[in-house]
Amino acid sequence: MVRYEAKLPRPGDPSCHTIFIGHNPSMATWNTGHYFANPSNRFWTLLHRAGLCGHPEANQDDHLVQTRGFGFCDVMEAPGSDAQQVSRNLMRQNIPVFMKRIEKYAISMNGTLRRVCFIGKRQWKHLFDHQLPRCNHGIQPTDLRPEKWPEILDGVEVWVMPSPSGRAVISKEERQATYNDLSSAING
Repeated sequence: MVRYEAKLPRPGDPSCHTIFIGHNPSMATWNTGHYFANPSNRFWTLLHRAGLCGHPEANQDDHLVQTRGFGFCDVMEAPGSDAQQVSRNLMRQNIPVFMKRIEKYAISMNGTLRRVCFIGKRQWKHLFDHQLPRCNHGIQPTDLRPEKWPEILDGVEVWVMPSPSGRAVISKEERQATYNDLSSAING
């Protein structure tokens, strides 16, 4: 059986510059070990159209980690296909574990991490002691960080990407625009 886990570059792979952070793994991701594996999820199509991956298939995560310097993880490491079913209280209980994990990942990258990209607004907003009433897609202001944000991430850009879920109500153009902006930032 395939094992779900965070995917980060290993020794010999290109250094990690960007980590994509999901809410929690879908059942498809949990069962296949590939991020954003649910067929209704548009993540790989959005990355492909932005020029960040060659093919819009769920197995691209391995390729991006091993050859392009990307990483993948989730705020919560418990499977479920409906993020709305995860209560704010359960999310709050998981925050210290997530903060330690993301700090450990950043430390292991020896200063190469340039940005973390939260895939959807919900998990970013829930990291704050007093949930943010709203946030915009794209790069977040440097003075807007959760109370327990790891110090090692102070110079790392935080992006909030539109949710690629088929359930998210957003126009195709608006959804794609932030992924295109991210591609421009990465490819300069």
